Amino acid sequence: MNVSKSFSGKILILLSILFCLSAIQRVDKLNSNPNRCLTVADGFGYYMYLPHLFQKGSLKMTPEWAQEIQNKHCQEFPVYQLAQRQNGNYIDIYHIGLSYIYLPSYVVGDTVARSSGYERDGFSTPYHVASILNILLFILLGLVYFRKLLLLFVSDNATGYTLLVIYLGTNLLITFTRQYDLPHLYLFALNSIFLYHFFKFSTTKNKWNLIYAVVIFGLASSIRPTQVLIGLVPLIFLAKEYGNTKKFWKSILLFPLLSLLWNIPQIIYWYSVGGELITPNLHTEDIALTDPNLLDFLISYRKGWLLYSPLFLLTPFGLYMLYNRNRKLFWASLSFISLYIYVMCSWETWYYATSFGSRVMVDIYPIIGLVIAILFNSIRNKLWIAGAITFSILCISLNLFQSKQVDIGYLHGERMTEEHYWYIFGQLDIPKYDQSRLLIDKSNLGWIEIQKKFPSANRKVISREIFSLKKPICSIHTKDLTIGRINILELSSTDETMFEVRIKAKTSNKNLSSLLRMEAVSSYNVYGWRDFEVSQKLSETEFTTLIWKYNLPEVRHANDEMQIYLDNDASVSVELEEFTITAHSLIRK
Repeated sequence: MNVSKSFSGKILILLSILFCLSAIQRVDKLNSNPNRCLTVADGFGYYMYLPHLFQKGSLKMTPEWAQEIQNKHCQEFPVYQLAQRQNGNYIDIYHIGLSYIYLPSYVVGDTVARSSGYERDGFSTPYHVASILNILLFILLGLVYFRKLLLLFVSDNATGYTLLVIYLGTNLLITFTRQYDLPHLYLFALNSIFLYHFFKFSTTKNKWNLIYAVVIFGLASSIRPTQVLIGLVPLIFLAKEYGNTKKFWKSILLFPLLSLLWNIPQIIYWYSVGGELITPNLHTEDIALTDPNLLDFLISYRKGWLLYSPLFLLTPFGLYMLYNRNRKLFWASLSFISLYIYVMCSWETWYYATSFGSRVMVDIYPIIGLVIAILFNSIRNKLWIAGAITFSILCISLNLFQSKQVDIGYLHGERMTEEHYWYIFGQLDIPKYDQSRLLIDKSNLGWIEIQKKFPSANRKVISREIFSLKKPICSIHTKDLTIGRINILELSSTDETMFEVRIKAKTSNKNLSSLLRMEAVSSYNVYGWRDFEVSQKLSETEFTTLIWKYNLPEVRHANDEMQIYLDNDASVSVELEEFTITAHSLIRK
């Protein structure tokens, strides 16, 4: 089929041009700001392997080295991507797999930098340009293979229509044009390639298609371990195809084998630098399968997948059509999509930092897009066709409009609320715009003053004492002193709360340190801790009053507690005469 003459081919060319123009605009910006930061936060965690390897000749990274780079190029963005192990070395908490994807463009950028006099630090202009071209390559690969995947199952018209609405009517668009340093656009492309070759193998039995599929599957799993979940598709498909036979086991065992091979460099890195063959999750978040955040993940104003990409409300209808036409594909798709959503919403910080909607869902849009394409391909009734077209146009219009709101800054990437959503809805120019309706900024202790400046009948700040000592207590030299343990949400009702901690105490030695530690504790881990120096701020002869204020972390589970104690490693004692906590909470109607 001549690509330029088919409807889906024309859509592919149109979308390719749009993404090429976006890439050109990014390259053009480098001319006016050549030291623009290439990557920060999570993206820096995935990327930092390469600059250290090329600069230092090893992967033994340190926070000092990482912070120096961020200070120089990225407005002193804080470094948190390295975790110290028992042997004293630091290891990257992000997996090495995305560095395989970055490597070719990094080598090109490094070669150009060396030959043209640019700084060889991984952040100068040649690295930027090479990175943008690499990103564009994967965007186009994803587009090409997503089309090829759809054409295996549906007509050219249904394929073209699905391409258009998935790319322009969902958060895939903003992820591909504004969040270049995260793995989602790469995983979309890899999953499109993987699914195409696997389903091609299922129809042609060409072993090379199976080999291509397992190689791509292994690469994706080395980027994000949760990508192994997509292995449920071949598992169910092949089980229904071959049953419990030798042919089934020979085919399916290739998938974990290739995942292991791609992850061997990761294991070597963990062992050689961290001293352990297998290193568990080093994030402060865990997958809490017994306490998922399903409704928040799907429909909340903060990051709801279906709220910000309502096109995917069509998914159940597509699955219904699929059930009547291809049972193997139905069970494989339903099982994988359901399991993936369940695992993703069980991540304790289910909102996944800055994004428009749920960015982690972009990874699996190839399989969801296939389900929706089958729906479009199955509709015959003219009224239903008109309804589908109308709904799609509305989704595209809403997505383009809200993407513009993201650019303006109205639609916030982390702190959206129902009140703010409707405050900005349908508007690109709001006189006297303010952010008082957003979730509080956890880094800003002045949020109460902001609420006073912009009062509302829908919000009020309530202050009340939630903890106090019943009697004076005193710590013992070199031993920790437990002060108390409280249920956070039971007492403060919301984590949009600032704690005001007031103590009256004295010390046996103000030259030695004793830290007040306040740690949020769940049944899974300790998170959100804050330390305050106590002893060195006190008097040795009389009681002194100290006051600290800090915003609560995001509380992850309803029964999480705050444990409060003096971390007392030195030969010093602290006598506490008074200790109170006042909670200042923002209550929303």
